[in-house]
Amino acid sequence: MLRYILCICGVLLAGHGGYCQSHGLQFRSHEVVQEKRTSLHLTPTAPICLQHNTEISFDLTFLPYHETYFGYIMRLITPTNQSIDLVYNQRLARLNFVIGENYIGGYDIDSAKLFGNWSQVRIKFDTERQEASFYMNGRLISKGKGNFSAGTCCNIYFGANSFEGFQMLDIPPMNIRDIRISENGHPMHYFPLSEEKGNEAHDEIGKRVARVGNPVWISPKHRKWEKAVDFDTKGAASIAFDGKREVLYVVSVDSIYELSFSNMQLKGERLTRSRHLLPPGNQSVFDPVNNRLYNFYADEKKVSTFDPAKPEWDVNFSTDSLTVFWQVNKFLSPADSSLYVLGGYGQLQYKNLLQRYHFPSKTWEVVPYGGERPMPRYLTALGMNAAKDTAYIIGGYGSKSGDQGINPQYCYDLMAYSIRDRTFHPVFEFKKPERQFCFANSMITIPGTTDFYALIYPTDKFNTTLQLIKGSLNSPEYQLMGDSIPYSFYDIASFADLYYCPLSKKLVAVTLYNSKGNVTNVKVHTIFFPPNQAGVWTAVPATGRTYWWYLLLPLAAAGLVFLYYRSRKPAFPKAPERPVPAMVPSPVSSNVAPVVPAPEPLAPLPEENPEIAAVFLFGPFEVFDANGQDITQHFTPLLKELFLLLLIYSLKDGKGISPEKLYSTLWPDKLQKDAKNNYSVNILKLKNLLEKVGDYQVVKEAGKWRLEILNNSIRVDYHQYIQLVGAKAPVNRDWILELLRIAGRGAFLKTSQYEWLDHIKADVSNQVTDAILSFINHADMSADAELIVRLSNCIFFFDTLNEEALVHKSKALILLGRHGTAKDVYQRFAKEYKESYGQDFERSFQEITGHPH
Repeated sequence: MLRYILCICGVLLAGHGGYCQSHGLQFRSHEVVQEKRTSLHLTPTAPICLQHNTEISFDLTFLPYHETYFGYIMRLITPTNQSIDLVYNQRLARLNFVIGENYIGGYDIDSAKLFGNWSQVRIKFDTERQEASFYMNGRLISKGKGNFSAGTCCNIYFGANSFEGFQMLDIPPMNIRDIRISENGHPMHYFPLSEEKGNEAHDEIGKRVARVGNPVWISPKHRKWEKAVDFDTKGAASIAFDGKREVLYVVSVDSIYELSFSNMQLKGERLTRSRHLLPPGNQSVFDPVNNRLYNFYADEKKVSTFDPAKPEWDVNFSTDSLTVFWQVNKFLSPADSSLYVLGGYGQLQYKNLLQRYHFPSKTWEVVPYGGERPMPRYLTALGMNAAKDTAYIIGGYGSKSGDQGINPQYCYDLMAYSIRDRTFHPVFEFKKPERQFCFANSMITIPGTTDFYALIYPTDKFNTTLQLIKGSLNSPEYQLMGDSIPYSFYDIASFADLYYCPLSKKLVAVTLYNSKGNVTNVKVHTIFFPPNQAGVWTAVPATGRTYWWYLLLPLAAAGLVFLYYRSRKPAFPKAPERPVPAMVPSPVSSNVAPVVPAPEPLAPLPEENPEIAAVFLFGPFEVFDANGQDITQHFTPLLKELFLLLLIYSLKDGKGISPEKLYSTLWPDKLQKDAKNNYSVNILKLKNLLEKVGDYQVVKEAGKWRLEILNNSIRVDYHQYIQLVGAKAPVNRDWILELLRIAGRGAFLKTSQYEWLDHIKADVSNQVTDAILSFINHADMSADAELIVRLSNCIFFFDTLNEEALVHKSKALILLGRHGTAKDVYQRFAKEYKESYGQDFERSFQEITGHPH
């Protein structure tokens, strides 16, 4: 019944400006070190006990543009130490359902459906048959037998977990939302994961509190615009967007910049020939059919094509006189291979000209059109339908005569232009709002829906704001979405546009401001799609009828919820809380299995210094600035490799790297002159990043470049490692603890793959492994069992199938009384060994431990 109540409320809200809010929990995964990965423990204080026909369901989606996806999505652990897992196998692109050691079945993933799109997962427990079933989007995938019955009480984890013997840090980059647990079809627990901050998730039905480690809450990402880029470039820059590759192009006088939204990396490339002249009012557009970037200037009726191989433009503009086509709208038509340009303003005149550039014939013409002529205007938004045969324009500022001196006014109509019929026709007109506004250049239409998104802003002041709205092509109503973006508006110096990234599910807002010094400031903001509602704002002025609905809806919702709980109470009395028995090491004979609370994980080694002005190469590559902010994402792939080449070759032997080796590594297909130019451009970008971290210098001595850190202002774990292993000190307990503090983050540059790095990685791996094994072989295992477990885990970072580490860890765990954990470690090792080598691991558990069980 609750579902029906929520649906009724949703229909009422939808009919009167309501909007479903995006929510959920995003899981940090392999892109961060182990201790920063996300965990969700539904049962931190007491387990959830299975009854007849218990069902767990949740919505799942994977995050695009990640390198590693392997990992555990959900793990349910019974008191008899049996796990029921949902695991993603990246190599096979399959969701595997596993009960204990048995693979039950899998669901082959269609990446287009699960990457960026929500799917529902259900796991159903039939306690009478002791059978668990796995469903995807309502379809039964597989089912199998398990060791559970009515009353079996379980710990339930999503993502990383610290349950002793079942610890798991391999998790895929994913989002989870709407976790529901029901018994015989009746809802018992509901975790929507709609929180915006904190380390707790709340159960709206059963009133439980789940514990969340390293959360990334989704809701704020769909309400708050985040600044991605802010930089200056020469000339009157313009922008274009490649929706397939999700790349923003910034066209400057002497450079081309590309911002990739797959990894949020900005890179710039200097033109071989500067254009010298890029007149104000020029605009750019990207053709996804032919994969070409165009720059045009309506005053000269010229279109220039960019050749990335050279790189240069084939046509230059010849005048810098003031344009008469400010703020034109444009669209590409694949049907007739043309660029269309509409409207604009200049010389005190508003335009309703429709112009067309035909690419095959390279001709520019004014297109005659029929139907209802749009009012001459500018500052409108334009969007295309999915078939690319109809263009929609909305709003703007102009006058019916086109003369700025004769009654200029705002307009709020939506019109459609048919490319085939060459006609305009009105769709509808919004009523005038209480405060007037205009539109950014583009309107985003969403395929498969009648929804559109646009950016609006008041034009009566310079320091204004952009506000996202959502509207419908079928109805003259719209809503405010998300928060606002600062915008410096002056119509002949400013430009704003809106784009949509369909795979990474983001809206992108770009603002340009060209200052008097002919320098353009470029700002890029992003918000996750679909955006959450900021408030309800229709173009219709508020009336008594509108307020009546807002008073009625909360009352109606409250009444329905009251009826729901009243109807539910007699039929489904709340079961009394079961007492939580103490953890017992051995099985007990009882119909209700004992509760096994999750033990605390081993305490991590203390960090000597916080993550301030630090560079980490052990584990994944990470850089933190002088304020402790993670700036790793600002290192493009090229800047990252350039930095690593300079840093590693400077530290490992103090000599540095020759220009020839650096050029051939980073730009093997370029002449030395071009490679040198590329180095000059990118070393400046690198310096700008490193200046945020600490004091350093790049010097050239004896024909080699060397990066020097000054005054110990930047902490580099690889430098500490080199100092430690180079000191020739005895490998005692203090020495090994220092090594563990450094190497305990993970293998050296574990996610970075470069051919020049392979031998360095191998040397580090061998040195760490040999040093640890040397210490363990002379250690008192009884006194240092806990440390030996840690050291063995560290070896596994570098060599997952190291047999000596397996022996030492298993023996140490047995000395600590963790017999089950030791056996689990052995079984997982043997399983991975067989998967890697295609044959069974020959040594038995008893053989390597001397333990009979």
